[in-house]
Amino acid sequence: MRCIIPGLWLNSPTLKSTNIKESSLYEKLKRCMMLKKELLIFLSLVLIVFGCSIQKEPPESFKSELEEIKSTWAPDKRTTVFDLEYAYEQGEWSIQGETTVAEAQKAVTALVQKTFSEDDVNLDFQLLPPEGFGDTTHALVNVSVGNLRRNPKHSAELVDQVLIGMELKLIKAKSYWYLVQTPMDYLGWITRGTITRLSNDDLKKWQALEKYTLMVNYEQIFNEPSEKSQVVSDLVLGSVFTQKSNRGPWMEIELPDGRTGFVKSRNVKPYQATDNTTSPDWEKIIERAKTMMGIPYMWGGHSIKALDCSGFTATVFRTEGYQLPRDASMQVLLGEEVMPDSNYTNILPGDLIFFGPPNRITHVGICLGGSYFIHASGDVHINSLDEKDELYNSYRKKSFRHIKRIIKN
Repeated sequence: MRCIIPGLWLNSPTLKSTNIKESSLYEKLKRCMMLKKELLIFLSLVLIVFGCSIQKEPPESFKSELEEIKSTWAPDKRTTVFDLEYAYEQGEWSIQGETTVAEAQKAVTALVQKTFSEDDVNLDFQLLPPEGFGDTTHALVNVSVGNLRRNPKHSAELVDQVLIGMELKLIKAKSYWYLVQTPMDYLGWITRGTITRLSNDDLKKWQALEKYTLMVNYEQIFNEPSEKSQVVSDLVLGSVFTQKSNRGPWMEIELPDGRTGFVKSRNVKPYQATDNTTSPDWEKIIERAKTMMGIPYMWGGHSIKALDCSGFTATVFRTEGYQLPRDASMQVLLGEEVMPDSNYTNILPGDLIFFGPPNRITHVGICLGGSYFIHASGDVHINSLDEKDELYNSYRKKSFRHIKRIIKN
């Protein structure tokens, strides 16, 4: 029996003259008609939902030019913000987003004006930091080591670390987090309590002060010039602070948030910002790198408390006056390529050595001369590319990609 029998057939005089309403045939026909009705309703709903879910797309020229703007002005999301979304709703295009690059904002605005009529589009593409920040767009780190996260939550990936006294640019805020940009242009989220916000005037005053930096791996600040007094805070290699007074073997210092205390004078030196105009001393680079032997590896680590591979190389070079970019894939773009000979005799101390799968850089270390290099992997230790050496690392030999010479002398 087929369920396409017209419903009128049930009302025919012939069927009415019988007792079909009490028969199983009638019940089956009735059930078929109900199923048919429900199926039609269901198909109508599917068509409605499907029709509503179709997203109208902007012209291909708009999308291609938008990608060109992004690749030109914001090619690396680690150092620039460029977030843009578009949707077609109720007969109008909604284009929203934000960027840290003024040129990108101007280019997007011009593209939207060229592509859409003014009545058909709602554009809200903001330049960061927002106007609400006023002139308070900078901050100083006020803890020995501050953690930068991929997203504004403690469970998010650790992407970098910053040190006390480091200047940060504020990009935007969310709850008790700030998106900040480091002196290496790296972006990450940090909690409010680990920084001190500065106005433009405050920043100028800080920059004009004579500052000092810690030159040993670890130190503590005491509230009196005595190791038996109360600890105020810890410091790590590269911390920056100002001097209040000098008491012979002790220096009274002030931290960015106003706390004061005493550190041993022999462990500090005048601070000089890195400008990369001169090459660092390779002997000091190697000496500094070896003081970090055994420090544990941590993804995103960029302090003497824990280091990842590029955090290690950047920390070593920065301490000796040269600022490397944050990641290994960025550092490999610097310097001059050195093709090692069969015995690595042309590899000099202080060269950077890079590793990774084909066409990708994932690891970096510092050459010690010849086949030896020091790197952070598990912890900071020394390995060799020489198969005859007891420090030989076959995995690193297989994944070796480049050697770059940063130090010219």
